[in-house]
Amino acid sequence: MPVVLLLEFDNPKDEARNAKRRKFEDEATRPYREKLVEEKGIKAKFSGWADCTGHIVVWWEFETMEDFAKMWNDEKWQQIWARWTYLVDNASIRLLRPSITLPKELFL
Repeated sequence: MPVVLLLEFDNPKDEARNAKRRKFEDEATRPYREKLVEEKGIKAKFSGWADCTGHIVVWWEFETMEDFAKMWNDEKWQQIWARWTYLVDNASIRLLRPSITLPKELFL
């Protein structure tokens, strides 16, 4: 079953803080993510979206829960995420799965 990691956050309005965020993403977050995907054979599609207010939505679609687990269970990746949360505002993470159809009997 595919799963989606939905990440939302606001870029800091303070330019010095935002510069730290960009630097951290360029030097730590992005390179390590790319390394994990390659080394662990993670099958995922990654895209980021913005609304021109500094609010960012990241959509990560993993082919399977196992692919998601390969990334999420990596201790260094968790440390990077923990540090990253100090560099953004209003971070929110959701793990989504395809919706399911409930049998009619459950509604009687």
